[in-house]
Amino acid sequence: MPDLSTRLARERADVLDAIDQPPLARIGARARRRRRQRHAARAGATAFTLAVAGLVALRPWSAEPKPPPPVGNENQAVAPVYTDDGITINGLSGTAAAVPGTITEVEFADPDTGYLVAQCVTGDPCSPTLARTSDGGHSWVTTALPPIESDPDLLLFPDGRLALGGHISADEGRTWQAAPGHAGQPAAAGRGQILRLRDAVEVWDSGYGYSGTLATQPGLTAHWLASTPTASGAWWAAGQVDGQAAVAVTRDGGQTWKVTRLAVTGQIAQVATLGTHVYAAVLDANGVIQAIFHSVDSGATFRQTSTGGGSVAGDLVPLLDGRLLAVGTDRRWHVSADNGRAFTRAEGTLPAVGALARTPAGYVAYDLFNAGWAAFSADGSTWRKLQIN
Repeated sequence: MPDLSTRLARERADVLDAIDQPPLARIGARARRRRRQRHAARAGATAFTLAVAGLVALRPWSAEPKPPPPVGNENQAVAPVYTDDGITINGLSGTAAAVPGTITEVEFADPDTGYLVAQCVTGDPCSPTLARTSDGGHSWVTTALPPIESDPDLLLFPDGRLALGGHISADEGRTWQAAPGHAGQPAAAGRGQILRLRDAVEVWDSGYGYSGTLATQPGLTAHWLASTPTASGAWWAAGQVDGQAAVAVTRDGGQTWKVTRLAVTGQIAQVATLGTHVYAAVLDANGVIQAIFHSVDSGATFRQTSTGGGSVAGDLVPLLDGRLLAVGTDRRWHVSADNGRAFTRAEGTLPAVGALARTPAGYVAYDLFNAGWAAFSADGSTWRKLQIN
């Protein structure tokens, strides 16, 4: 009897014999015919390509022209850069717009949208002018202003409206109407309202303008009020309590205030914030620093970092790298890497500057080069010179 492997081999052969085999000859012939068709098609395509190339060579105007290589503008202005110690100012990249008078206030609602007020010196017959930009200060459009008080504040509201010298604009300063006002004692600044310091802390509304004196004052003799709230909505005020410097903060629009006495004698106090970091500077009447305090917990507690020295013109600027920037009364830039304990002067090519000021979208530098120029920065480190003067 054949063994198992022999029987399996015979049965496999029987099964294969029983299966109808495909027509291999016909399949092979079909494959050869398709190969011949593909070869012919490629040959035809090559011939067509050569014919077209020859036609294009004879008729070059029928071919799609290649774009010319880019040509550099030999007259394009290269913006100068002024820098030192991590502070950079990008200069003018074109022709600056002219505005009569001197730039007295600049406010930016966001990095692109900004406004400035230019006023004439005493005895000059020109009228105050408002200019606005929508491209970050590269180009400006000027608008004539109605009669306004001699030194008005330009106020930017969260809804985009403007207030200036008793007038309200709902169309980016193109037209102005007298603000109706609404004298009262509001409990707090609500939606679309801001706080402003004159003789006392006031509430201003984007529709009414002046809306009355805040019912609950900060609890100190206020000499300074932040021009804009922090990212969390807190408003800071600074002044004196019993002859000593103090700061106060409200986190509910002015309904309640927390006062912190700094236990240092000074004429003026001011606050600068970045995230949870809060700096409080105590100055004398000439801007000379008497003390600097630092908080890392949003102002819950303060630690004194400096006992004085140097001076401040305008606002302090906390930088993203942890340093503190200030402009001194010497019209130079100064930075501190130890929370205000000591400042070093930035040299390099940085120009003279008059003062720094907070604006809703960042900071403004005034009187650059001792020539009335202004610059804007969203972070205090990189500045853009505004193309208007």
